[in-house]
Amino acid sequence: MGQITIEIPQSVNRNYRIISEDSANEILSKIDLLVKQENKVNDDEIIGLWADRKKAVEEIARELRRKTNDRSLKND
Repeated sequence: MGQITIEIPQSVNRNYRIISEDSANEILSKIDLLVKQENKVNDDEIIGLWADRKKAVEEIARELRRKTNDRSLKND
């Protein structure tokens, strides 16, 4: 037997026992799909935050690389 912990934005505590391996596979598949859908929405929201910036994505990436390189040079 295995266990899954799912955190949700509600104040509930529930325990379920699934006996059928087929049912367990179906539930896992549905949970995976839900998580992928939520992550896609979150990624789209994050990308949207950058959309209003005046700097181009390439410029932001260049600055991040420069800062990372500066830190690594200081640590050498």
